[in-house]
Amino acid sequence: MFWNIFTKKNNHHPTTNCNSDHPPETLLIEDNIATTKHIKIPIAIIKRLLPLAQILTANEIERLDTTSATFKAGTIIFNRGTEVESLIYLVNGTIYMEANNGSGLEINSNTLKALYPLCTNNLHDFTAIALSNATVIYLPIDLINPHKNSFSTPSNELKVSTYIKNNLFFNRFYQHLLEGNLNTPNFPDIAFQLRKAIQQNLDLTDIVKIVNMDPVISAKLIQVVNSPVYRPQNPISNCFDAINRLGLTTTRNLVTSFSMNNLIKSENPLTIKLIKQNWLQSIRVSSISYTLAKLTGKVDPDEALLAGLLHNIGALPILTFADNLPKDTFNQADIELCIQEIQGQIGCLILDKWEFPDNLKLIPLLSSDWFSSTSNNLSLNDIIVLARYHNLLASTESVNLPLITTLPAFHKLDNQPLSPVMSLQILHDAKLQITEAMNFFSH
Repeated sequence: MFWNIFTKKNNHHPTTNCNSDHPPETLLIEDNIATTKHIKIPIAIIKRLLPLAQILTANEIERLDTTSATFKAGTIIFNRGTEVESLIYLVNGTIYMEANNGSGLEINSNTLKALYPLCTNNLHDFTAIALSNATVIYLPIDLINPHKNSFSTPSNELKVSTYIKNNLFFNRFYQHLLEGNLNTPNFPDIAFQLRKAIQQNLDLTDIVKIVNMDPVISAKLIQVVNSPVYRPQNPISNCFDAINRLGLTTTRNLVTSFSMNNLIKSENPLTIKLIKQNWLQSIRVSSISYTLAKLTGKVDPDEALLAGLLHNIGALPILTFADNLPKDTFNQADIELCIQEIQGQIGCLILDKWEFPDNLKLIPLLSSDWFSSTSNNLSLNDIIVLARYHNLLASTESVNLPLITTLPAFHKLDNQPLSPVMSLQILHDAKLQITEAMNFFSH
């Protein structure tokens, strides 16, 4: 693959019982002493490592203090329960990550899993054992989320990787943004009126009148309240009883969610296709978010549903911009690359304009980073991150995902399944709720 500089034979190996991943200057091996190496890793290799490639500049990569160590087959790289003091990447060979029940998974340096660190939690959840001669590199742990509690709404100056800076479509969009011409969608009118009415403490009858102005949304509220999710004792057939049963906060969140389906229109076949894909992705993530929130009991499910629908809203201005360009000036790959790189930052700008609270406003920005963490307890953003992960895991497309055990959000769950495949069981158990939520928003 791309780890060729590490394939030379190294006769120095760390101990078979190393209880910390912090790379010491010397490691005892029986009667021998092995010295770890301080090495200079080519920028091209660091640029492949995630999430470093997304958060470090070329100058920062140049200044990295990097250490490598090679382990003989059968030796332990780190033990379960020990403190994580470095970001560890497998760069050559094969290792086995063993859980406390004896099961585990194999990681080879020639697979996409090796592009991610072996652990980012405070303590190791696995024991890493070299199945062959294996080389790892150690990088400073604070490279990931050094300011994890100081997130703020981005300005019009975007932070992007060097990879996209030469993309013509991105540069045209970015110039459009810097000139103040970004075409952001307006907050849906009925949702705006409802939010204002709730803030003014209007009577329930006045709120019902606002919702009834849109027969489709009022019908969907009745559909929701009669679904297995809420299970009323007697069927509800009018908007007044539906809102009374749901409560004002849930009603506000659902109305906002329902009214987002038609924020932008297009007649260009390519952008129509991408708009539909983006909407279906938001539906799936919001459905999974709702289910996870219900199962964990630590986040409001209706708020999680709304956050799931908002997590990729930053793609809309990019699609709108593409829709107004001549067809021969961009292709689908250009749009998708631009969305992947900056939709989180753009989404945050939109929700700031719409005056959403911070916990929702920052969702597009934070949820686009697998390793984001704003608190020690399970948060709304953690739910969205896990929902995004499961949505991609269940996708038929080829995707590059980190180990679920490296996600800070995963470690805040009470019951931690061993692997991504096993973690899907919680979604299988709630299949009905997901199906219902999909039906609410797909029409």
